[in-house]
Amino acid sequence: MTKDLVVLVPDKDTKFALEGILGRHYALHIKGIEYDIFVHPLHDPGVYKKAVDFLRPYLSFYRYALVFLDREGSGQERKSASQISEDLKNQLERNGWPNRAEVIVFDPELEIWAWVDSAKMAQIVGWTDYRQLKNYLVQHRLWQRDTPKPQKPKEAFELALRSKGIPRSSSIYKEIADQVSFNGCVEASFDKFRTVLKGWFSKEN
Repeated sequence: MTKDLVVLVPDKDTKFALEGILGRHYALHIKGIEYDIFVHPLHDPGVYKKAVDFLRPYLSFYRYALVFLDREGSGQERKSASQISEDLKNQLERNGWPNRAEVIVFDPELEIWAWVDSAKMAQIVGWTDYRQLKNYLVQHRLWQRDTPKPQKPKEAFELALRSKGIPRSSSIYKEIADQVSFNGCVEASFDKFRTVLKGWFSKEN
């Protein structure tokens, strides 16, 4: 039996986040899909260097492949996110995934998706108000006031949790993905992700 989608990610945080997002297919305006998510044991560098080898055994068992990695920590920081994505996509297409693979690069990190202007997001990380949380991070020089997201999203996320005594956990990423509206996510990599899914799994297909 062929499933719809195989996903390769660099860590459990990304796996949990994607489980939450893909579980809300109605909000993505796609049909429900069958998928599996695998974590590469060598994290971001492993995804970049070994995605082709990792996914080769799954060529006949999935219609499409989606690969995620952080630009920060990938070992490819001199390249832009789009260059990293294009390089890896070309490798995948040359090795059995023509017209059925895509690569999403978080720039700089997964946490860039978590920063959605939402009271619910703030509450999940222990704050009652998103503006109050932003002001706190501005004071700690992790967020420039006139920008929509922190310039250091992972450090900002960890400080937000630590300041409220909340242990960092992969389940927090799933909770955000489960509950926060996708409409508030202003991020190029998320837009690409949503567009790719609509192209592959629109309700009309």
